[in-house]
Amino acid sequence: MIGPTQSFFAVTAPGLENLCCQELSSIPGTIRHAEVISGGVAFKGRLPDIYRANLNLRTATRILMRIARFKASNFRQMERHLEQIPWELHILAATNLKVSVKAIHSRLYHTAAITDRIQHAIHERVKGASQATPVAAENSAVQNLFVRVIDDRFVISLDSSGAPLYKRGLKEDVGKAPLRETLAAAALIWAGYTGKEPLMDPMCGSGTFSLEAALMSLQTPPGGRRNFAFMNWPAFKARQWQHLKKEQSHKIAPLTSPMIFASDKDPKACASLGSVVRQYDLAGVVAVEEADFFNIAPGQFNRHSGIVTLNPPYGIRLGSITQAHGLYAEIAAKLNKDYRKWRAAIFLPDRRLAAKFSSGLKQRKVTHGGLDLTLLTGRIA
Repeated sequence: MIGPTQSFFAVTAPGLENLCCQELSSIPGTIRHAEVISGGVAFKGRLPDIYRANLNLRTATRILMRIARFKASNFRQMERHLEQIPWELHILAATNLKVSVKAIHSRLYHTAAITDRIQHAIHERVKGASQATPVAAENSAVQNLFVRVIDDRFVISLDSSGAPLYKRGLKEDVGKAPLRETLAAAALIWAGYTGKEPLMDPMCGSGTFSLEAALMSLQTPPGGRRNFAFMNWPAFKARQWQHLKKEQSHKIAPLTSPMIFASDKDPKACASLGSVVRQYDLAGVVAVEEADFFNIAPGQFNRHSGIVTLNPPYGIRLGSITQAHGLYAEIAAKLNKDYRKWRAAIFLPDRRLAAKFSSGLKQRKVTHGGLDLTLLTGRIA
């Protein structure tokens, strides 16, 4: 497990594959052969590289390790292959295992039967193995095992992340239809955010844009405040993990005055975000104020132009498309009046709404929570 090169797969939301590949290429280590495919990025590396990927990737949802590939058209063939997998190298005997099976165009289509046989094979192989329990192992942690069967070809993958990577470990009170951190990070990158310019988040809600921008401006790894499933693997070395985290901590660049200005007309949202900012010592980076977007101007906070981020209400947070058109027309007018020459990252629930905004903004189709959204990025003319 520790020495050989392994095959990994970084799962992403649709449209974020190229960004994720760029991130992987910038991580120091032995990562190589990164290839963009539908749904993510396949790459190779050694075990510490999966630690680095989980710690540093802002746009990935989870990182999988491929542990077996084989072809089987009946259960006996499948069982023979399962018996040969060294499960004891991957899974502890006391692991709370969750197996997820998806079968397409396969003669073995009964997912419950496949699951039963996989669990039996793991139990038989692991029960008699001599294993050293990692220091960080948690008996209550869940280990996900993903099995995909397409045209009788099996791919078995071990989830190294645990909770999805957009859960940074910063906030719990997220409100209704929160923006995922991975999508916020992608929008900031596409908008050209460097972490050194002012950022206005005037409809901040739970503060996803502001908190993600804070991590980027401080050069703080997004996974630095949470645990991962690989910490429960038999091969996990806690000392090596702490060394990697310490290396990253040397890159953190503290700021002394806020460059990120978050506001919302909802006092509860502001109070919740303010609590997170104080809890994680981000007051030197993020300033939070209760205010209505339509009653403030960027000049109140900073004289220089920067980036404005907006994730206005849509879907269950707003109502009818007629209400949406009215609100977004007002937002566009406000931006054209007070935010000229600013760069922007704006999410829209309907592509037709883009016509109300500056013609210089680029449109991208993105998916969030099963909804097709349009992201506008660029400079407001």
